[in-house]
Amino acid sequence: MELIPWNNRTLPFGRGLGEFPVLLERLLGTPARLAHLAAHEPRERLIIRRSGSWSVMEHIGHLLLLDERMEARVEDFMARRSELCTIDLGDQTHLLDGHRSRDLGDLLEEFRLQRVRLVARMQSMDPGALRHSAQHPCRQIKMRPVDMATYLAEHDDHHLASMRGILHNHRDLPSS
Repeated sequence: MELIPWNNRTLPFGRGLGEFPVLLERLLGTPARLAHLAAHEPRERLIIRRSGSWSVMEHIGHLLLLDERMEARVEDFMARRSELCTIDLGDQTHLLDGHRSRDLGDLLEEFRLQRVRLVARMQSMDPGALRHSAQHPCRQIKMRPVDMATYLAEHDDHHLASMRGILHNHRDLPSS
């Protein structure tokens, strides 16, 4: 079964603030879900690319890079800016390629620490920042922090499903 491409997804924005803690909990669970998915896989399955698509290691690196850059969006909400900053991922191809040579445990731990930091920053937003909405530069919609959390949680799930597909489709690969 093919995944809907990320940019073609319709996301459930507009959730109430009461869902924010649940979404943050979901975000905090992603590192454990990643570890469970990848921990016992042979390295060959984690670094393989097929048809120009990312490897599992590159997907993890992408999630890490996005989290690092989402910190600026937290700042946008805290400063009550009218428009969210643009997150430029144009340089990620080179960065992601480097993740293929990294140790899985190190990459997973770096992602876990970055995610904990990001969620802690989101949890520290004052009530005014949590109610603030700002224009998303690409989607051309107003977003609140709960929408950003929804975006990240859905994005995590999309990449987890992509990684599971990669691993499932490559069960026939020899392990070392």
